[in-house]
Amino acid sequence: MRTALSAVVVGTTLALLVAGCAGGRNPSPSGSTTASGAATETVPAVTPSPAPSEDQVPVPKNASTDRSVQSPAAGSQLVLTAVRTASHTGVDRVVFEFAGSGAPGWTVEYVDRAIAQGSGQSITVAGSSVLRVSMTGTAYPTEASPSPSPVARRIPGDGAGIVTEVVQDGTFEGDTVSFIGLSGERRPFAVQTIQSPTRVIVDIVR
Repeated sequence: MRTALSAVVVGTTLALLVAGCAGGRNPSPSGSTTASGAATETVPAVTPSPAPSEDQVPVPKNASTDRSVQSPAAGSQLVLTAVRTASHTGVDRVVFEFAGSGAPGWTVEYVDRAIAQGSGQSITVAGSSVLRVSMTGTAYPTEASPSPSPVARRIPGDGAGIVTEVVQDGTFEGDTVSFIGLSGERRPFAVQTIQSPTRVIVDIVR
């Protein structure tokens, strides 16, 4: 009897162990994630910042009545093609546009009177204050191909601001010089360049 009972107990124990092992196995996942079901990460589109515009005219924080100087890029060969003036909120803007290669330099400063390059003769400029703008890295218009139309010698202000006129003194030995006449006292100014097309921009704070 003991032998038969032991056999039954052993058999029962083995059956339970087998059942436990079978029940302890974790079922494999029911299928794998297919390509159609995979999560797709959305990458936000990046919009490039627009190029600066000469019509966007905040009041410059670095404006000063002190002389402003910037060297031209090496090998620059630029020809003045246009001059524009415009009044904006709190600022008068004068734009000098160039054709050619490189980036111009400048020296912008207040002067007691306008003096012509080379001859040393006085130039009459309307207004109480005169801002001299010398732009370097430039060439004679005849050196450009094709030669641009000549820029008017006197460009009037728009009448809404303090710029009375811009007078051209032409190009001499790599310097293209203009004089900006202002009504009233000397006002702070700031200078910058913008590309495409190449421009030197003078902002005068009213």
